[in-house]
Amino acid sequence: MLEEEGIVLSVNGDTAEVVAETKSACGSCSARSGCGTSLLASMFPQRKRSFLAANPVSAQEGDRVVIGLDESAMQIASLLVYMAPLLGLIGGAILGNWLMPSLLSGFTEIGSIAMGIAGFVLVLMTVRKISPRLSGNSRYQARILRVLRIRPISVEGIKLTGNQIDGK
Repeated sequence: MLEEEGIVLSVNGDTAEVVAETKSACGSCSARSGCGTSLLASMFPQRKRSFLAANPVSAQEGDRVVIGLDESAMQIASLLVYMAPLLGLIGGAILGNWLMPSLLSGFTEIGSIAMGIAGFVLVLMTVRKISPRLSGNSRYQARILRVLRIRPISVEGIKLTGNQIDGK
């Protein structure tokens, strides 16, 4: 299960809109000061993304939560989005290279390129048609796993709760 922390923006029945901040792995790396990837990550601001998640734990608006997504569902979705169009491109190019000499001799490269693009576009259209069915499947939907509760900490007469300090 892939897990990420987020904050509930709104709740609507059994679903909640959750915002999660994209984090760079560079923050915990000891080589970040001399790394090109760290420099590149610092040039682009952290993005926040919001999405709908199943809410079986009855999280409320403003709660800090842990959301999860099944790893195998993520792998299947990644293959569908990244690998399938690539295979359509390569398959179309191979098909064009095989068919064009018999149809139009002398235009093998152009036919291979055209068929590759056609295969790519055809697979992209198929993925676009399939994706709403997959997004409606609960297996491919993120869900709130648990609510993170902020526990008060007492230090010799001072009570700390979140970002408030109460003296006693």
